[in-house]
Amino acid sequence: MHEFEPRRQPWNPDRIWADPLITLLALLALLFAGSTLSARKKALQRPSGQVSLQGRLMEVALMGPGLLPGPGTRTPAWPAEAPPKEPWDRALLAVLKAEQPAGGEARAWIDAATPPEPGGAAFRRVCLAAYAGGPPPSGPDREEVHRRLGKGYAADLLEARLLDREGGGEPLRARARAALLVRLAALGVFGLLVLGTAAAGLVVGIYLVGSRNAPRPPLPAWTLSGRAAALVLLGWFLAFFLSSTLMRLLFLPWPRALWLAGPLGYLLHAAVGVALLCRAEAIGFTELWRRVAPGRRGRDLAWGLAFLGLAVLLVLAVALVSGWILRPEQSPQRDLQELLRGLSGWGPALVMFLTVAGLAPFFEELLFRGFLLPVLARRQPLAAALVLSALLFGAIHLQPAGLPVLGTLGLVLGLALRQTGSLRTPILVHACWNGGLFLLIRAFA
Repeated sequence: MHEFEPRRQPWNPDRIWADPLITLLALLALLFAGSTLSARKKALQRPSGQVSLQGRLMEVALMGPGLLPGPGTRTPAWPAEAPPKEPWDRALLAVLKAEQPAGGEARAWIDAATPPEPGGAAFRRVCLAAYAGGPPPSGPDREEVHRRLGKGYAADLLEARLLDREGGGEPLRARARAALLVRLAALGVFGLLVLGTAAAGLVVGIYLVGSRNAPRPPLPAWTLSGRAAALVLLGWFLAFFLSSTLMRLLFLPWPRALWLAGPLGYLLHAAVGVALLCRAEAIGFTELWRRVAPGRRGRDLAWGLAFLGLAVLLVLAVALVSGWILRPEQSPQRDLQELLRGLSGWGPALVMFLTVAGLAPFFEELLFRGFLLPVLARRQPLAAALVLSALLFGAIHLQPAGLPVLGTLGLVLGLALRQTGSLRTPILVHACWNGGLFLLIRAFA
């Protein structure tokens, strides 16, 4: 910097124009949020056109143990009091029941389990051919039903029934059983990993309670005014909506590349958010990162693994309680499930993984824990700032059914920053969380 060049100061906008602008931007943000919630609610009211993640996990949990070596025949514990909510999950369950020795009257369960369109008529024709001696279905019908049933164990058993009429479906059944055992083993390893991580989280929680009065590193310091902080947050929030809409419009002429709209839209609004923050604080990105990620990298990452265990423990507890009390009609992860189903090939999946498990954790932690939490803590107790920032983090995802879980995760991420004073810790926790969820959905749904 030239010695005569004045140094830029953090932003402190005049209240005469800043207050009306904040009001206007807040109203626009509420308008965009309301319209998005309304559109999402309508979309979630429509039945899913395929088996859900919960359906695939149910398939493995019900049928996998019966394929393990051991004495006797294991009868699956069919869900009776709480049948699946999604129509294709019920269809999958009906196929599995029909494959049992005491399957019952075929036409009765076919009538009861046939999903609504799209795909319902094809499912009925295929099932009548497989279990009730109906006419052979067409190739497109078979392919559609196989896809909508998730291309898993039930779908293969149904296809094997059809192949029995054409000369034998036993080879397909053998492959289906082997694939189901692999999925069962993967689910078992995942479950043990979750339980072990939660047990470690319990130890971490006990330690944090016991050392709650110990000195902690300071939170990142910001010198911009409260009005400037409000303008930065509202500007980013509006960029969040506008960038995704803009990218979808740009890619409409190229439907096969429409999947790029999500990652590029996220990259655009993240860049806008970082630019607003740097401009308002009058610093560059290098200085920004030094401010939010001081300290030793190894220590910060080790604490990240510890807080990941605490996140798993608390989120599991909250999810069990909130699911029992609220009984949401749809899974909070349905949007991500639908998105991942539309990806074909490793290239799009890798780009989406880097967005979900890399870009999103970095930017969201920078905004909510690196910036919002310290700004809130300037004028209120830290506990209140932690809770408020966690609630805002959950609300920004616009998933009412997922608010208890997302808010709990946000609270743990705030505690992680409080413990180390470095953003590396919550970024690692957030990245592991998103990456694990992505891989679980990608593998089973």
